[in-house]
Amino acid sequence: MTRKKFKGGKEKKERLGLTAKKEKVALISKAAGKYPVTALLNIRNLPDRILQSSKKKLRGKAEFSVAKNSVITRALDKSGKGSLSAHLDFPTALVFTSMTPYSLYKFFKDNKTKVAAKPGQIAPFDIIVHEGETDLMPGPALSELKGAGINAQIKAGKIIIAKDSVVAKAGTKITDSVCKALQKLNVLPFEAMVHMVAAYDGNYTFTASALDIDEHQLHADLLTCLAQTFNVSFNASFPTSQNIEALLANAFSQGRNMAINGHVYSDASTELLLAQAVLLGNTLSGKVGKPESGSSAPADASAAAAPTNEK
Repeated sequence: MTRKKFKGGKEKKERLGLTAKKEKVALISKAAGKYPVTALLNIRNLPDRILQSSKKKLRGKAEFSVAKNSVITRALDKSGKGSLSAHLDFPTALVFTSMTPYSLYKFFKDNKTKVAAKPGQIAPFDIIVHEGETDLMPGPALSELKGAGINAQIKAGKIIIAKDSVVAKAGTKITDSVCKALQKLNVLPFEAMVHMVAAYDGNYTFTASALDIDEHQLHADLLTCLAQTFNVSFNASFPTSQNIEALLANAFSQGRNMAINGHVYSDASTELLLAQAVLLGNTLSGKVGKPESGSSAPADASAAAAPTNEK
């Protein structure tokens, strides 16, 4: 009798668990069908307060769901977004939204949070406590700071950092004493953010590497490409909406120059041709009407033509 009860209780428990999983799959599938974009978040070692903060800021714009990967896989397959399942190798949260994958990724990237160091954590870079004053009073805190390798001294009744001090080298473990010292100084050396791994918009799956775009560099690259394509189309005389004015201005200029050089009169060349003719005429009339300096020809001619009274 006891064994039957045990088996019956176990079966009942399994049925309840299976029912809960099916309900979760249905909820996730419904949310995935409601929004055009579904994204995967890696929540491994992510402080819960950061995830909750993102939920609060995206309220009305997105829905979040956390579940086991097996449940998420079934839900994604059921909703037609199974391509995201290939990226499920970490504790996962799902985001359902109408935002574009890039806008969602940018939101998480822009909402980084300063976090404290943890004992045993590997320092990804040199952690430096910079020179300056502190709010700490002399006492046990001075010994704790010195024990962490910080050049701390007492000045004017307060503890100061005499010079920049490296408390953890890149690639080394952060000790407990260093963590306590950083906490006393309120130094938060790291940044934490929600890591969006991939997103599906109904047509394509975008990974984080494709979404991590430097806007300033992208803008500069687009300007360079625009200038290069303009030059190519202009030099090839291929009209576009961007170069048509420059092409027409260049064609007009070439046509007017050809008309002037060929002495062909038109609305565009007549005024310049007449101006050239007037200038040339003035130059020639000045040369023809002006006697050469030092010339005695006119005087000699007058003397030769004068009558003589000699007999």
